Amino acid sequence: MYCIGVNYKKLPIEIRERYAFSKEEQVEFYKKLRKDCGCIGAVILSTCNRSEIYFCGDMSEEQVHEVEEALAVFKDIAREDLLGQIYRYGAEDALGHLFQVTSGLDSMILGEDEILRQVKDAYQVAVECEMACNEIHISFQGAMSSAKSIKTNTLLSKTPVSAGTLAANRIEEFLQKTAGSKVLMVGITGKIGGILAKNLRDKGITDIVGVGRTKGMVDFSERYCYVDEADVIVSATSSPHYIFLARETTDAIRHSKHRLFVDLAVPRDIDRDIRKLPLCEVVDIDDFKNSAERNNMLKLRETDKAEMILEEKLEETKKSIYMSTFMEQNGTHFTDLRERSFGSVFFQLKEQLDAKQLKVMLEAIERLQA
Repeated sequence: MYCIGVNYKKLPIEIRERYAFSKEEQVEFYKKLRKDCGCIGAVILSTCNRSEIYFCGDMSEEQVHEVEEALAVFKDIAREDLLGQIYRYGAEDALGHLFQVTSGLDSMILGEDEILRQVKDAYQVAVECEMACNEIHISFQGAMSSAKSIKTNTLLSKTPVSAGTLAANRIEEFLQKTAGSKVLMVGITGKIGGILAKNLRDKGITDIVGVGRTKGMVDFSERYCYVDEADVIVSATSSPHYIFLARETTDAIRHSKHRLFVDLAVPRDIDRDIRKLPLCEVVDIDDFKNSAERNNMLKLRETDKAEMILEEKLEETKKSIYMSTFMEQNGTHFTDLRERSFGSVFFQLKEQLDAKQLKVMLEAIERLQA
């Protein structure tokens, strides 16, 4: 398995959003990976903080270049720009990276729970598109099992903090400072929007107007009508287009007061030019990085325990992949070996292995006898 991608550690949101995949785009790109690049399996993981492609095939350098070229064309990014922005992981490094990501150990918010659901969803789309080969199945099921074990046996997720909870803290601080109370929210029925709304209500902030297609909500086409009375405007959708544009927002504002625009989407929902309007502040997912880093300091003591669990699960998954690959390629040979005596196989292995490898094998046999 190979992995290429971008994340929050190296690139700001204005670049990351160019690599974001909607579900429809994932389905379309899977077809290109299969047809044009010869990939037998792949999973596309696209979140607020990362976009990654895990893929399997002949694993030649040429195939990796083909996937990079396909991504550059699909996202209309110059290849030289793409090569300077993406990272690469191959073989065991790709598997290890997947385990780190799925367990929340590579997240902006250490140990956050949302990434496990996002990995599950990405894996499920790959399964539905018939892009989950045997190695993909074993790798992702192993990574998800590792994440669940870390969640159960460490304190990393006992006080979960997500972008939604950090945004709720920022909104509460703003409303207290400005004596405001009204929140307008687009995407309130989504995952992040739902988390944010719950956290706001837990803080006693209940004057929330939801925008959407659901009965009882403000119709999406009328969202600008509520901007003027709102103190905080939040958008957390999966739309590829801006939800709030600067010109329309200017026309909607009639009363002068401080307003906070919170953009929790990737690609971004809120036009950055809105911050040029009088008394308007715009924050996005990257602005919560400092809060996340302070939260992470409190969780660092649990990471050693999490890493130990991860390494154990990672080792089990590697063995499963090696055995599965061996059986696929050498099934007939394995059947022949089973019919031979252990002694003859043992002495043939002695000739094939170097001293260090032989010592490891002999120690394993001793443990079997214990």
